Amino acid sequence: MRIWNRHTFTIGFCLVFLVVLVGWSMIFNVTDGEIPNTFVLYDDEGRIIGDAPFQPSGDFPFGTDREGDDLFYKVLEGAQYTIGAAILISTLSFMLSFVIGVAGGFTKSRGKKWTQSIFTSFYFIPQSIIAYNMLYPLLWEPQQGFETSFTERVVWQAVTLAVITAPTTAILLSNETRQILDKEFVTSARVLGGSRFFLFRKHVLPHLKMRLFIIFPKITIQVLLIIAHLGFFDLYFGGTDVCYGPACDPPQPFVQEWASIMSMSFVELTNAWWIFIIPMAFFALTILALTGIARGLEGLMEEDEVKAGSVESEGGERRENGSLVESDFYLVDREFDRGI
Repeated sequence: MRIWNRHTFTIGFCLVFLVVLVGWSMIFNVTDGEIPNTFVLYDDEGRIIGDAPFQPSGDFPFGTDREGDDLFYKVLEGAQYTIGAAILISTLSFMLSFVIGVAGGFTKSRGKKWTQSIFTSFYFIPQSIIAYNMLYPLLWEPQQGFETSFTERVVWQAVTLAVITAPTTAILLSNETRQILDKEFVTSARVLGGSRFFLFRKHVLPHLKMRLFIIFPKITIQVLLIIAHLGFFDLYFGGTDVCYGPACDPPQPFVQEWASIMSMSFVELTNAWWIFIIPMAFFALTILALTGIARGLEGLMEEDEVKAGSVESEGGERRENGSLVESDFYLVDREFDRGI
C-alpha cells in the first residue's frame, strides 16, 4: 500500500479540481444553463448607479463582460467544451501514438530511420501553424455558408489535431520500447522463444505503464495550447460564424469555449482587464493542474525506482554475506506449482 505523500496529494488535489470544474460545468449546462445578466445596476430608489461591464467586487466576484454576463458562469459554461474537447483529442492522439510508437519500437526496417526523421520534424515546426493551415477550410465559414454540420466539424477537427500531436509522442514511445527490448532479460526471453506479443505483454507494457500515465496529461496540455492558438487566429472549436454583410459583428463562435472567449476579449485588456484575465486564469489553472498530475506521477515513479534500487542493493549485500531469506525466492510460473 502506497503511503500518502506530497506526490499523491498533488495528484489528488489536481484531479479533484478538474473533475469538479468539468462536472459543475456539465450540471450547469444540463439543468439551467442561463448565465446571470446585469446590464444596468440600480439603487434602492431606482436610480442608475452603474452599467456593464462591472469589475470584480462583492456583488460580482469575477466581474461581468460588456453585455452584463457574469464571467464566472460564462467560463463555467465553456469548461466542458474546452476541457472535454482536449481530453477527447488527447485520447485519440494517445491511442494513435501508442500503436505507432510500440510498433516502431519492435520494427528494425530501413524505412524506420526515414519515418523517425519525418516525425522528429514535428518537434521544430509549430503545430499550431500546421493546424491552422489544415483546419482553416473546415472551420472558417465561407460566404455561402457551411456545407458541413457542427458535429462533422467537431469530429474532423478532433481527428486532425490528434494526427498532428501524435508523431512526437510516437517517437518517445518508440524510443522507450526500444530501450526496454534492449534489456538483457528481454533478450533472454526472446532467445527462449518468446513471441512479440509475449514480450509486449510481459515486459514492455509493465515497464511502460507508469510512463503512459505521465504522457497523457502532457498531451492534453499540448492540445489545449493548440486550441488556444487557433482561437487567437479566430478559428474556434466547431467552426467560426462569419458575417459578410455591411456593419457586421466580428467572427463569432458556435459554443462559448475558453479559447474563443479569450480571443474576443483580448482587446479589453487595457480597458476592462478582468474580461480577459478571468477566462485566462481558469485556462492557466487547468494547465497547472495537468502539470501537477504529470509531476506527481513522475515523483511516484522516481520513488519506485529508488525503492527498487535499494531492494536490489540489500539483496546483493545478503548474497555477499552468504545468507538468503525467503524474499530472495519467487515463483516463476504458477503452472509449475500445479505440476503442469
